[in-house]
Amino acid sequence: MCSSFSVVFRFSPDSLTWVVSRGKKVLSRHCRKRDAVRKAARLARADGRAEVRVERMDGTIQCRHRYGLSRSSGSVRAREGEQR
Repeated sequence: MCSSFSVVFRFSPDSLTWVVSRGKKVLSRHCRKRDAVRKAARLARADGRAEVRVERMDGTIQCRHRYGLSRSSGSVRAREGEQR
């Protein structure tokens, strides 16, 4: 089974934050997007088979990263979309 982590932008009255979540559960909050992406990547690698979905501020998907074993033997990290 593949876990899914998300990095999304959230506006709240007291701050503008990037949120790392798994399902509806918020795992961490960050001021900088790159810190949120790094945290999500660490969590995904530790989980084994996982996907990280990174969104832009407008809610569109920027990229997806997949971690874990591929159909070919060995451990891989696959990337879709652009990183910027």
